[in-house]
Amino acid sequence: MPKLTAFFEFCLSLNQWLANMLTLLFLNVIPDVVFTDSSDSMAMATTSRKLKENGYDLNDDVKTNAHDVVNLEDYHPIDPVPSSKAIIRPGPIVHGTPLNPYIPKPSPPGPGHPKPLG
Repeated sequence: MPKLTAFFEFCLSLNQWLANMLTLLFLNVIPDVVFTDSSDSMAMATTSRKLKENGYDLNDDVKTNAHDVVNLEDYHPIDPVPSSKAIIRPGPIVHGTPLNPYIPKPSPPGPGHPKPLG
């Protein structure tokens, strides 16, 4: 019986080790989630991160102006009018006129339909 108890203790410790390894692997994929192991239950808690991506830091005392960051050489000073032959002309609104007048015709009945009696 002592060998069986030692085997079960080994299996439990191996199970706990595997659970910890899987948790560490999972945390490498999603670093904002932390699993805490308290006695027999495992709880999940989220952590907060400082926003430092793309150069934004909440702790910066110096605020940057958006005009300093934007390169205006990519934009033309005057937006040219698009050259299009489709011109919208002002006029009265005709109600009930469809925008797209195409109406599909119903398909003819198939050969399997019986003719009506009478």
